[in-house]
Amino acid sequence: CPSCLFFCYSITLRALPNLFVSTGDAGITEAPQNPAHLSGKILRMNLDGTIPNDNPIAGSPVWSIGHRNPQGMVYANGKLYCSSHGGNIEDEINLLRAGRNYGWPNVEGPCDTPGEITFCNANSVVPPIFSSGGVTWAFCGLDYYNNDAYPRWKNNLLMVSLKNQTLYSFQLSADGSTITGPPTQYFVNQFGRLRDIAISPAGKVYICTSYGGNADVIVEVTPVVE
Repeated sequence: CPSCLFFCYSITLRALPNLFVSTGDAGITEAPQNPAHLSGKILRMNLDGTIPNDNPIAGSPVWSIGHRNPQGMVYANGKLYCSSHGGNIEDEINLLRAGRNYGWPNVEGPCDTPGEITFCNANSVVPPIFSSGGVTWAFCGLDYYNNDAYPRWKNNLLMVSLKNQTLYSFQLSADGSTITGPPTQYFVNQFGRLRDIAISPAGKVYICTSYGGNADVIVEVTPVVE
């Protein structure tokens, strides 16, 4: 849905005294690379709607540029992660940094073609910490798990997908800056399109479907603890 404007509120405000908002590119090709345009961005504001004094661009809510269609965000251990739809390929998980460029529409996924490498070098593009490669999974809601209730998921990003209809767990490195291997898949095609995920303070995990109308449900996930 490139014409949509997506807002992601999955930030723990008690740990982070700001509101981060994601905006899709709205189908405007030049918008994500234009700092003056609010589409294709991550925005950072104070909770009263004012602009923080330490934002990368004075007087602007823009925190980072070059995003196509961010779908989920989570703040954990001093880092901000974002899941995003690519075009026909390269859905991404990004580690968001102030004032940085994430490449779209000039770069999809890692900087791995001659044109992308040139653009990345010229614009200090931050590559994703995970990319789906030559296919799209329709990455969606994202959260961080670090509860003792399910030890296997400690220090994992948990993410759901629409097209692939799957819950994924991504093991993070000790410092949280990289994903250490391929994701583990759960509930493949079992519940249909999955829109979002939430984790309770007690460590319970909830996923919600995305059919529309009265067909949608919220599922409490109960992994087997070994």
